[in-house]
Amino acid sequence: MKLKHKINHGWQRPSEEVTDSYQREIDASLRKAEKAWRKAQKAAERAERMARQKASPETIAARDEARLLVLQRLDDLRQIEELMRTPTHAPTSAVHRTGRQDRLEVGTYVKPKRKRQPKAPVKSRRKP
Repeated sequence: MKLKHKINHGWQRPSEEVTDSYQREIDASLRKAEKAWRKAQKAAERAERMARQKASPETIAARDEARLLVLQRLDDLRQIEELMRTPTHAPTSAVHRTGRQDRLEVGTYVKPKRKRQPKAPVKSRRKP
């Protein structure tokens, strides 16, 4: 049966207009995220100033440990991204019966070599 329905692959669903209430929610969440980011930046700057003022061995050790943890986390994220990029399944290999032997052949079929038959001496019935 032949299908005569032509699919339009270039068609895209028309985008809906953003309503005012949805835009207000977006703006509120954006303001909240920006405020949290500014607060975190100020806390980081304050911590750096205090670490410079009080360069005690405990502070230096804590800072180095925090940096090491951050680097380990970034390395973990890079490994996860690499796993997401590479395929995790092995390439499939064809297993099929060739029909010429009684065992299964794996891979491509190679035609068996022909055995040579020994040449027999020529016999004639004529008398010389």
